[in-house]
Amino acid sequence: MIVSNSSPLIYLAKLRKLSFLKILFKEINVPSEVYEEVVTLGKEANFPDAFAVEQAKKEGWLIVDTISQKKEIEVLAAEIDFGEAAVIALARKHGTSLLLIDDASARTIAESFGFKVKGTLFVLLRAYKKKIIGKEEVKHLVGQLIREGFRISQELYVQVLEEIERA
Repeated sequence: MIVSNSSPLIYLAKLRKLSFLKILFKEINVPSEVYEEVVTLGKEANFPDAFAVEQAKKEGWLIVDTISQKKEIEVLAAEIDFGEAAVIALARKHGTSLLLIDDASARTIAESFGFKVKGTLFVLLRAYKKKIIGKEEVKHLVGQLIREGFRISQELYVQVLEEIERA
């Protein structure tokens, strides 16, 4: 089971590559708090990516799960974003192995609980390594991701490009 935070959903939808999650992982779980943030609030703001994520739920491969024990979310939310806290709480509830989170501080906290944590760049690189997309397309998508507002250090950007060349 894989649990995702909002940013991988939003950025992959912006790139029109949300389907990579379905192709690579079959299904993705999100806490209701993340769905609310991405879809409900996104639709109110008329963000196209919100409609793409909503469609993934309608297709049945994006699973929205509710966490009955809100106390754990509240405790974690003192340190990180509420949606990220909900992702960790949902992962703990189900004993999940992989989380998709882009925020550095949330990743650190999730890793401290023993979770394997990856993000949007991992999804793009995995799609490339699985030959879903080619070298030029993955480079283009990484550049487009940055143009869409995805924050990445220059050092990490160089590492990603080097990994593409090695693969």
